[in-house]
Amino acid sequence: MVASANPLATQAGLRMLAAGGNAVDAVVATAVAVTVVEPYFSGLGGIGIAVITPPGGETRTLNFMGRSPDHARAEMFTEETQDLGPMAPMVPGIVAGWARLHGEFGRLPIAQVLEPAIELADGGAPVTRFDVERSAVAVDRLRPHPDAARTYLNDGRPYKAGETLRQPGLAATLRTLAGEGWGAFYDGALGRTIATYLSEHGGLITEDDLRRYPESLTWEPPLRAMYRGYELRTPPPPSSAVQILQTLRILEAFDLDELEHLGPDYVAVLAEAIRLARMDSAAHVADPLFVEVPLSWMLGDERIRELRAEVTRRLEGARGRSRRERGGRSNRADRPGVRRRIAARRRGGRIRRARPAPERSTTHLAAADESGLAVNITQTLGSSYGSGVVIGRTGIAMNNGHHWCTLIPGDRKELKPGKRRESPTSPVHAFGLHGAPGGPTRSFGIDPLGPAHAAKGGRLAFMIGTPGSYGIPQTTAQMIINLVDFGKNIQDAIAAPRFRWQDDVGDPLPRPKGPRRARLPSRDPRGLVDAGGRGSGDRVPGRPLDDGRGGSAAQRLRHGVVAGAFRPRGGHRCG
Repeated sequence: MVASANPLATQAGLRMLAAGGNAVDAVVATAVAVTVVEPYFSGLGGIGIAVITPPGGETRTLNFMGRSPDHARAEMFTEETQDLGPMAPMVPGIVAGWARLHGEFGRLPIAQVLEPAIELADGGAPVTRFDVERSAVAVDRLRPHPDAARTYLNDGRPYKAGETLRQPGLAATLRTLAGEGWGAFYDGALGRTIATYLSEHGGLITEDDLRRYPESLTWEPPLRAMYRGYELRTPPPPSSAVQILQTLRILEAFDLDELEHLGPDYVAVLAEAIRLARMDSAAHVADPLFVEVPLSWMLGDERIRELRAEVTRRLEGARGRSRRERGGRSNRADRPGVRRRIAARRRGGRIRRARPAPERSTTHLAAADESGLAVNITQTLGSSYGSGVVIGRTGIAMNNGHHWCTLIPGDRKELKPGKRRESPTSPVHAFGLHGAPGGPTRSFGIDPLGPAHAAKGGRLAFMIGTPGSYGIPQTTAQMIINLVDFGKNIQDAIAAPRFRWQDDVGDPLPRPKGPRRARLPSRDPRGLVDAGGRGSGDRVPGRPLDDGRGGSAAQRLRHGVVAGAFRPRGGHRCG
């Protein structure tokens, strides 16, 4: 089973399975191919996170989200140079991540794994309407950089649907990796080319930064928490996946399956729980090599009880305000001018439109095989086309990971040499410990470092992930609820409408109130969900909730059957 956002990338993975390869060969082939056919989402100069569960083995996580170069200092940057240009990239981690996965778990030779991507880069990939849309909104990121414009634009404009995008420079780079090995990217001619180019254009990444990066990658045990009979395993910080676990632990005290799915009461309780977990994550998650992240406190029973009580308090307070407002409107309805003022508030005061979120670029993909080996990867360039920098004629697009760091002295997420960025990328593996859950349960604990816990009869039930920047932990929790609480099949669980709080990189989270606006998908047939009347959020008109490809790759393994799913708007799963 292979699931990705693009059929050509998915086919690359399936070729590996057909050739006798395993899930890791398939997921790496897919990951490389998707950088060719959807270069706005990820590239060889990108970053990512993987979660892998070997057959009968322990789940492990690998963070290859890059690090700030040794010469990087916060005071050297402006908001613009964090986002665009040669200073924006962190040391790229994606090739090192693929190399570690393939080197330890892959079965096929590297040349065979890279062959589909080389063919796509050399022969070209057909440009779709979706490709045109993504390139059109990001064209201003490419035009200032001649090498990027030459690589991705056709005479200064985005390619049209039906045209063919060929990337001979990227094909040559992939052939170098196929012939010399993954390490050539960091400690070979390619590494020297990257460092030299960035140095000549005012960048910070050096040959030494690149050479030392692969050695910095280490396998880490996942964070673990229980939710209604499932054990969920997610990457530890600096990923903010802990937010998913905290959200679900809060919600375990509420009988969600008794609420109308996507009804006002359901949205209100979820919005409050997600909001509180988002605030805790924003306040505490950063690179644990530089700051202490209080995971035991965040996921401990005492903190969860506090957050559950806060959800209940806010919901009850909102309902009381709503009743008073309705009564007040009824009593005052005949006063002069009241109807006019109410109409004015409805037009502009109470229903506020959320501003468009910054353009982000992330993709998610997954693979599983008949042995039980399962792996999923979330990878990204950061923003669309990353920093806008392509290394000469190599076709290597560079990330803009520094955009997710702060320049505030003393802040937990302050940009520092060698520091990893906090990241919302949150692939999840879920295990059913004793068969299917028998109904809502309470008081489940966290064992962040207890790998033996999963061995008590557990089997992998599903793995799931999504693009969407800081909406990732929010929407992932909703997909898990669709599966576990409402018993939806994997495709329906992923395709169902979902929402997120309207905050992102650089948006302040004013305490104690936190985010104030929610973004709702236009797929919701009601168009307007009144979370403001029942919770803390404002009412926001339904509008497209763009989370990249709209996709969230997942597989569910039950009774020997592997089912793949990807959210509509172009996602493809096969197997």
